[in-house]
Amino acid sequence: MPWMQGYPYYLIMGSVLSLYMGVNSYKHHNTPGRRYLWILMLLVSVIFAATAGEILSASFQAKLWFRNIQQVPLLLSTIFTYAVIKDYISRSSAGLNRRLAVISIPVVLDILLIFTDSYHHLMRSSVGMNTVAGVSGIVVHPTVLNMALIAYDQLFGVYAVFLLAVSLQSSSKYYFKWNVLLLASLFIPVASIFLLPLLKITIVGFTAFTYLPPVLIAYFSLFRDPELSLYPRAKKQIVEKMKDGIVLTDRYNNIIDVNEAGELMLSALAERQVSSWVGKNIFMLLEQYGEVAVYYYQQIEGQFEIEVPGTPDVCYGLSLIATENNYGQAVGMLIVIRDLSEKKRYERELLYQATVDDLTGLYNRRHFMRLVQNYAMQDGSGKALLLFDIDDFKLINDTYGHMAGDQALVDFSKKVLKLYGNNGIAGRIGGEEFAVCFFADSEEAALREAETFRAEVQKHIVSLDGGLHIRLTVSIGIAFTERCDATFEDFYREADEALYISKTAGKNRVTLGRRPVLMQVRK
Repeated sequence: MPWMQGYPYYLIMGSVLSLYMGVNSYKHHNTPGRRYLWILMLLVSVIFAATAGEILSASFQAKLWFRNIQQVPLLLSTIFTYAVIKDYISRSSAGLNRRLAVISIPVVLDILLIFTDSYHHLMRSSVGMNTVAGVSGIVVHPTVLNMALIAYDQLFGVYAVFLLAVSLQSSSKYYFKWNVLLLASLFIPVASIFLLPLLKITIVGFTAFTYLPPVLIAYFSLFRDPELSLYPRAKKQIVEKMKDGIVLTDRYNNIIDVNEAGELMLSALAERQVSSWVGKNIFMLLEQYGEVAVYYYQQIEGQFEIEVPGTPDVCYGLSLIATENNYGQAVGMLIVIRDLSEKKRYERELLYQATVDDLTGLYNRRHFMRLVQNYAMQDGSGKALLLFDIDDFKLINDTYGHMAGDQALVDFSKKVLKLYGNNGIAGRIGGEEFAVCFFADSEEAALREAETFRAEVQKHIVSLDGGLHIRLTVSIGIAFTERCDATFEDFYREADEALYISKTAGKNRVTLGRRPVLMQVRK
């Protein structure tokens, strides 16, 4: 057969091709379903190379040495074929490395016995040479122990075929054809173990060629097929340097790729540190964020803002984007995570400046008016507005200076916040005029609350710089309503008229709006 003259070189070409695919596939070795394929490709490359060495060697000892070397990747290739299929169909390697270590123990024992067979002859009853079509190689007759260990090894190849066949039931239409093709190619090396003796094919290294179809199919389906490739080649240069977190999940909801920023953000959201999020199920994270999980589960695109647990003022924006193949079938989700903390801080600062009086920390006049207008009524109660002035405040400025006046305003505002921060709305209307809105059961209840407040202020001591201490008093006007449609202007006008009565009647007193002066409560 003339073609047999170049047979060793065909083996070398197969070795180089498998080596190229293995090295090129290593770039994806952290991707679920692709973690072990590069190892299998390298093992096949060594099988080809060792077989070529066996054929090209001139001496019997050299041929036997290459034959022994060939057994190492040949036995391990079955184990890693199982690992490739198991990882591919489950998209998770959790515990798989430990399982591989355990099931490889008999295989390692087999390899050790093969290399030391010349001392104990437990593995081979005889060793000789055979020449077919001008190609010479080693022929061995295995012992029962050797055949038992080989059978153990081949069981994992059969099991890998079984796992892939069962997975066809849940494969989508597009992936089904690739999985069928992969199954057919994988059947070749598994079936050859049983068929070669029956067909009496004794060509040296023929077994190596049976591994080439599944390796080629797996390589082109998992790494070269454009329908399965969700990222362009420039991903590493673009995505890895982004400040936004980029997370890609597959149809099994497992994370198949994530950039460095995404790793950090996922750990922050999940409140746990992991060595890598690749291979983890995204629901480990989403179970803490119900609305996001619902959108994700239903493959609905959406945008969310999430407060990061345990880290105040840190907020992430999360975007869900469905990834589809050319057939319109969902193949996973793209999750983009952006740090919105600075934006949120800027928004809070703008909101604070727009709503809060910068000196006292109380709401400013405009925002206070808006809040009072929208202050919803409670069942069985009314709404009261207390409008009050600090009595003789100009005297404080004239006596102690405007800095002292500002200190008095700040101190007084803290007292107001302490009393009404959780029980109403407090604001600075302007200058030394303040207002509080709260719920009250009746006019009498509002009047009693106002008198209690006036008495609290009178007892309060304001500390100024230089060790000075002063007491303040306030004049208060009250407006009360049980109407839901009352406008702030009417409410304010009524309280302002009552405040005017309190100030002109001697100050440091409370007046209820729309009531005669005799209804005033005096100290």
